[in-house]
Amino acid sequence: MHKGFYFFSRIFIVLVAVYLNMGCSPNDPQFVTVNLNKGGNKILLEISEANKKKIQEQEAIKDGDKRPPKESEKEDGQADQVHADPRYQPALDKYLSALAHDSFLPELHLNLGLAFEGLSAFEKAQQSYKQAEFLAKQKGDLLEIFVARFNQAQLLGKGKKIDEALDKYQKALEIVPSSKEVKINIELLIQSQQKSGKSEDKDSKDRKDSKDKDKNGKDKQQKEGEGKDDKDSKDDRVDKKYKDSAKYKPRPFDGKELNEGDVKKILGEIKQQESKIRAEYNRKELKERPRDKDW
Repeated sequence: MHKGFYFFSRIFIVLVAVYLNMGCSPNDPQFVTVNLNKGGNKILLEISEANKKKIQEQEAIKDGDKRPPKESEKEDGQADQVHADPRYQPALDKYLSALAHDSFLPELHLNLGLAFEGLSAFEKAQQSYKQAEFLAKQKGDLLEIFVARFNQAQLLGKGKKIDEALDKYQKALEIVPSSKEVKINIELLIQSQQKSGKSEDKDSKDRKDSKDKDKNGKDKQQKEGEGKDDKDSKDDRVDKKYKDSAKYKPRPFDGKELNEGDVKKILGEIKQQESKIRAEYNRKELKERPRDKDW
């Protein structure tokens, strides 16, 4: 993409010389357009060189002391890709002024898209690249068509629109079939698409396993609760039978003082009677329970 900067800037320098030799006035719209475009290209080139130098310095530091980059260094290195860079605003202003004089130049729309992209205005950048492709087709300029398609594909890839990006890269290859940059970017997109698919499958499996685990846990708790309710119900029936039994009636208290031996004797009788009643109840319950068929 940056190669386009150098290409277009060289062309515009030549155009300026031609217009001057033809005696064009500085107020001529064509001269103004070329001059503004040239000024915008100069700004973009300066930004590109500054970014490249910063990346080289960071790589040299990492190679020198073998330490991971600080958070501030990470932010500086990624600022141009993640956040709007105000350095692109002067270039954008020049391109917009140039378009006011001539809005049919594909290269102006390409450069405008680059400025919008630097300011993180990605939708406007994509629109500019599409307009550049449309105008380049009318001119029959294959190189400008290729650059416009390439830039659109890059933006689509950054926006995770993999299929649309691959389609644009394929159309760019129709213009320059030998482009290594396009082929490498296609391969990278396919790899990222495959990784994304595997990650989605794993997430789906994890969600299913978690859901099944929760369901099994709830079923287990429900069964344990039902078993506990059955046991409690059975104990309640035993206690009721025990209390309603005619064989056990508490002795009336005669008001005499009880010694320790009397208390032990009474408690023993109570325990013995309780055991007999429970045993009788259990035997009765077994007799009343229907036998299972054995055929």
